[in-house]
Amino acid sequence: MIMKTTIKLLFLPLMMLCLTVGMFLFPNATYEGARSGLETWALTLAPSLLPFMIAADILLELGVVGFLGVLLEPLMRPIFKQPGEAGFVVALGFTSGFPMGAILTNALYGKNILTKNEATRLITYTNNASPLFLLVAVPVGMLGAPHLGLILLTAHYLANLSIGVLGGLFTAKEVPAFSGEGHIFKRSIEALLKCRRNTPPFGTVLTNAVTKSIKSILSIGGFVLFFSVTIEILKTVNFFAFTNKIFAHLLMFFHCDPALSQALSCGFLEMTLGAKAASVADSPLFFKVIIISFILGWSGLSIHAQVGSIIQEQNLPLLPYSFCRLLQSFLAAAITALLLIFLPDTTVTFLSSLSLESPPHLLGFMLMLPFVNLLWLLLISALCFLIIKLKKIVIIH
Repeated sequence: MIMKTTIKLLFLPLMMLCLTVGMFLFPNATYEGARSGLETWALTLAPSLLPFMIAADILLELGVVGFLGVLLEPLMRPIFKQPGEAGFVVALGFTSGFPMGAILTNALYGKNILTKNEATRLITYTNNASPLFLLVAVPVGMLGAPHLGLILLTAHYLANLSIGVLGGLFTAKEVPAFSGEGHIFKRSIEALLKCRRNTPPFGTVLTNAVTKSIKSILSIGGFVLFFSVTIEILKTVNFFAFTNKIFAHLLMFFHCDPALSQALSCGFLEMTLGAKAASVADSPLFFKVIIISFILGWSGLSIHAQVGSIIQEQNLPLLPYSFCRLLQSFLAAAITALLLIFLPDTTVTFLSSLSLESPPHLLGFMLMLPFVNLLWLLLISALCFLIIKLKKIVIIH
């Protein structure tokens, strides 16, 4: 028992010591890893995440999230067993990519809008690869098959929402059931006005939002750089030759092409590198897409570390998130396979015509997506509200 505890205590220091020695022994790999990580952070993550992080924090402080929360109660309470404000996290988490869902959940929990159990569950299904990555970077940039973008997007949205619904089914009811009493729009306005009465001046709100967002984005950049350097050093010492054999046996067990084992080795640590490795592997496109979908569901230890650094501020557990990422990877891969098998050729041709390769189409889509996500959530919530009202009328009569 003492020996086991000693090994646990020594494991991380020894790993970090080996990594530090590796940085001195392989300066070129260290430099290339750091350069690649900083490039990814500066050109992709910061521009795509920072504006949403600032805007979301301002909306939260100004009471807009509370306003939307009341309107989304008919959907979020019965189906997901979450307060209505959780719908805002769903909309922006699906729009902005990793780790936006964790950042927003952390903020709501910090304001006591969510309980610890609710926050833990919300994190598990509101973190996706960004639509930009799913619709363009992978299908167009890596695979050269634009029609696969909507297939990947559909698979991952359905997988994450399924996890959210399952979490609601197998959890105790912490949020009171939505009764449908009162005028819902009136209550939403009241929630907005109540928050506005306690809101500091807009200059203070803006300053706080920018400060918190810059701190978060710099932390994310540090994790990206660290894992990028680690992966380059592991490549240099041929570490992946060992893990490739393990993943090759697992792939053969699931009747997949073992040539994609290197993609899983890289994707276990960092999803972008894993997706790139899968795209250039000597394997049929069908298997490539399934493995890429699996990798994007898992998201890599780099993303897990980013999420962990965010939620540890509120002492939220990481293990449920990691478990649900593994669950999402299997669900997304299975849904992707079913779509590839059963979609008719005419549908594939139609999806190809909806390609977002051109910058004007892409820019317009990305600007509209947050509003589209909120709109469909509000429409579904309105439908749930009508169903609840009709059920009450039927019971009365």
